[in-house]
Amino acid sequence: MQFATILYTLSMFLLCALAAPLNARQETVSNVQCTSKTPLDFHTSNVALLQICGGIAGTIQKCQGRPTSTVGQSGNVRFTINPVIPGDQINISKGRWEQGIKAAFAVCGQNIPFTATFTGGAVKGDVNVVYESV
Repeated sequence: MQFATILYTLSMFLLCALAAPLNARQETVSNVQCTSKTPLDFHTSNVALLQICGGIAGTIQKCQGRPTSTVGQSGNVRFTINPVIPGDQINISKGRWEQGIKAAFAVCGQNIPFTATFTGGAVKGDVNVVYESV
């Protein structure tokens, strides 16, 4: 009985060790322009981040209603998303949105205002994102 348990444990260890690594999806951002050197409020930014598409918080996983533009705002912080192709519809997922924000912050700094293009996020292509103080 113990031999079987040891054999099972060793085989699971080898299986896990030889399995392909799981890499977090890294969203591509381009045209990143940092528009200020002053970071915006962390909490207000997080609330605004989840206000796009009429609210993408909680169990909602994707922009609802496929709008042609959307704004997420809280206090003096605003995110604006527009498709690169005029008239296209936004269908960005929560994961793609949050990873794109992280990638832009990696360029500009945490909560530093920016403009950028996120790969995907629209039915036919990419989306332009503006993060700003209003």
